[in-house]
Amino acid sequence: MLFLAAAILSASIHLTGAVVAPVVPAGVSEAATTEHGAADASSSVDGTGTGSGPGSAADAPVPGPRAGQLSRACDPTAPTACLDALATADVRDLDAFAASLDASGDDTAALVDGIASARSADEVATWWAGLEDSRQLTVAARLPGLVGGLEGVPYATRDQANRLFLVAARAAVDARIGTPAERADDEARSAMLAQVAAAVGGRASGDAERHLVVLDTVLPGRAAVAVGDLDTADDVTLLVPGMFFTVASQLVDWTDTAGDLYDEQRSWTYLLATADDDRMDQVAVVAWLGYRTPDLTNVYGLDLARAGADRLEDSIAGLDATRASSPARVTVVAHSYGSTTATLALSAGTVSVDSLVLLGSPGSVVPSVSMLDVVGGDVFAAAGGFDPVAGSAFFGADPGTAGFGAVVLHTGGGADDVTGRPLAAALGHNSYLVPGTETLRSTALIGLGRGALAAGRSPHPVGPAPEAPDLTLVRPQDVLLRD
Repeated sequence: MLFLAAAILSASIHLTGAVVAPVVPAGVSEAATTEHGAADASSSVDGTGTGSGPGSAADAPVPGPRAGQLSRACDPTAPTACLDALATADVRDLDAFAASLDASGDDTAALVDGIASARSADEVATWWAGLEDSRQLTVAARLPGLVGGLEGVPYATRDQANRLFLVAARAAVDARIGTPAERADDEARSAMLAQVAAAVGGRASGDAERHLVVLDTVLPGRAAVAVGDLDTADDVTLLVPGMFFTVASQLVDWTDTAGDLYDEQRSWTYLLATADDDRMDQVAVVAWLGYRTPDLTNVYGLDLARAGADRLEDSIAGLDATRASSPARVTVVAHSYGSTTATLALSAGTVSVDSLVLLGSPGSVVPSVSMLDVVGGDVFAAAGGFDPVAGSAFFGADPGTAGFGAVVLHTGGGADDVTGRPLAAALGHNSYLVPGTETLRSTALIGLGRGALAAGRSPHPVGPAPEAPDLTLVRPQDVLLRD
């Protein structure tokens, strides 16, 4: 892993115009730096391929006899043989193929989606584990956007690859701006990618390193930032947002929200470990903007929720595949339209999770907890007193009714039953995960498998169905800004 990090750092420096000599980190043999065991320049960690120095003719990718075969194998419309081809392709052919892809990420996004359709996360995990370390480095350094986007590849590798991909994409987009090559969406794409960099680089909340585990650079963009180590965490929580959330406008804030939840969970792991004389769980929280969320022009339909459900299923399957030898406890926390997306994903019969929390839900596509793939029916719902979306049952069953079968969380605040500390109320549509609220505290405990300590009650008796609100009255500022 140190070797890959060094390769990506070196390649990043090259992208900025500086040139450094190849570096072999301590503990890595020189032989491991090449495909065939010889420490030659053709597989240097800077990702440039061959050559004796910058500016030489050997620096440019030279198509080899199999370059055309590699391009055909990795055709996004039918990439069934792509992974196998990448495992054996000559380094020069890899360079030529990488050079043929749009540096700002359009081609890479299509290829990632094509492979996801053709190969399962389990198959990707098996493929990656079967590669020699030097081949993993070669593929990741030359095709970082592809490696970073493949479910089933270890998350530390994906983070490092996606960071390199981000640097390359930003450089390509920014280089076009102000030139005849500028595209109509380059200004917006540059701003979006800047927000990804800010989300990964900041730490306004969350006392842990941040990892970029999903990056699609094509507008409106997709991204996921993990607070904590997804490769080793005992408890993993995926935060799924609702309408108006985009990478450009909300990734930084959503990542900070993930950090807030991470901090709350870590506080409880210390407290519970002391009380139970047990080891502390390691946790990770993912700010998952892995799908296009709706705005007021398309929020009334389920098309985006269905597409998002497919993406969410892929992410959960990727986590299961990557952690097959040491499974994590997985919780999905879904807000607003994201809760409808989550019920679609968890009723499809392809993946399951250990707990599900539905916050401010406009409705579940299935009528009861029993139809969701959640272990033991560990499902919770929260509806703030002044939330115009919660309880509307606009897209199906209201998770807060008795017939649905979820535990309904308290939202009104009060004193913590365990610590006695005061807890704030969560009343508005976007209040549920604000630090200091009763619902953040409950959500943190549910993610740790301590739902019995969450402040909840049995579902209220069945009564008249609430009148569905006019969603056009939900202002963007009510949704985008946390109360």
